[in-house]
Amino acid sequence: MSNLVRIGGFIFSVLLLSGCGEKVKPDEHKVEHPMVEGTIVETLQPLEVTEFHEVSGTVTSVNTSLVSAKVMGEVKDIKVHVSDTVQKGDVLLVIHSPDIEARVKAASEALGEAGKVSRMAEENKGLMEKTFERFNKLYQEKAISEQEFDEVRTKREVAVLEYALSQTSVKKAEAAVEEAEAFRNYTNIRSPVHGIIAEKKIDMGSMTVPGKPLFIIEERNYRVEVHVNEEMIPLIIIGTPVEILIDALGTKTEGTVAEISRQIDTATRTFRVKINMKESSTLLRGGLYSRVRFPVEKKTKLFIKEKALITRGELRGVYAVDDEGIITLRIVKTGKKKDGVLEVLSGLNSGERIIVDGVDKAVDGGRIR
Repeated sequence: MSNLVRIGGFIFSVLLLSGCGEKVKPDEHKVEHPMVEGTIVETLQPLEVTEFHEVSGTVTSVNTSLVSAKVMGEVKDIKVHVSDTVQKGDVLLVIHSPDIEARVKAASEALGEAGKVSRMAEENKGLMEKTFERFNKLYQEKAISEQEFDEVRTKREVAVLEYALSQTSVKKAEAAVEEAEAFRNYTNIRSPVHGIIAEKKIDMGSMTVPGKPLFIIEERNYRVEVHVNEEMIPLIIIGTPVEILIDALGTKTEGTVAEISRQIDTATRTFRVKINMKESSTLLRGGLYSRVRFPVEKKTKLFIKEKALITRGELRGVYAVDDEGIITLRIVKTGKKKDGVLEVLSGLNSGERIIVDGVDKAVDGGRIR
């Protein structure tokens, strides 16, 4: 019991002495804010941005020509290679066809024979014309009988008819030669357009088959074809401007909607849209993967510069500055990144100030000098 009394007296003495001590002044607990220099502060302002609907597409030539042979034969010579630029009328490939050569030779020989016959008929006609004139004079002088005159007149008429028939034979022979020459011209496969050899589908020594493609030629005028979900029908019209990105080339360009299919694909519930491109790079070629962004609506959003962002593990934040210059680390949630800026989804409001440069010098709880 005496020990408890002594302990109680000790505690009372301590409390008494504490109560008699000096009171602590409020200013002595004031927080000290370290001064921060070398930073740049900006006020956040909302920006009006366009929302896009992005779809995948394929680059195609506006005009792609499939070049094929009209005659069968062996490939004798190939004049071009893939990626070569060709002009309209340039020879791409030569076909060897013995049948066509024989046909040309036979037609030429037939024309020669018809020419000989025609010349002989012409000479005979001339001779009979002179004979007729002479006998006609004799008949007028009553020096020959009417029967003799009729015989000569008949021979002249036959000669005239034979000459006319020979002329017809010559024309037919000439037409046969032209036809044979046309077939021989088909052995020289020529480019129907000015463009680029996109693909070669035959090799030396192979046999050509009428209608089977030998080359694919692309004109240097490209567009993008995409398949868009059917719910986008009200938002896409002819002339709609779009953004086109071709990742393989690192290219970003603009385009306009040129053609809209009226048919919906029942399997994918999409419709086809063709877009003309402004890009004319020599690196463009058919089949390239592209991304097309259709404008949908405009929204007001906040953005921060990417260099203002602070990463702490899985957390992201920025240094906000209040009216007194006090720095506070603010956790934010960001969205899409574009051209060095980040969309702010939450954590900041319009009109607030943040540090956008010199972030490495800032400290939470510091004060901007």
